[in-house]
Amino acid sequence: MQLAAQTDDLRAGGSAVETILPDDRAVAVFGDDLMDLSARRPAAEAGYEQGRAVSTRLIAFWC
Repeated sequence: MQLAAQTDDLRAGGSAVETILPDDRAVAVFGDDLMDLSARRPAAEAGYEQGRAVSTRLIAFWC
């Protein structure tokens, strides 16, 4: 299923849904080869920073 269809189904069932996709920095770090092990650390750092950036919004969503 596509992400939009899955979130629509969840919302139709009464669930609150928040999706987080890689931001521009993370996408740039991943590059074209998602299996490139040399991108592992920079990708993890980008994901960590993105998580910190959205944490306030997520706390409000979860509470």
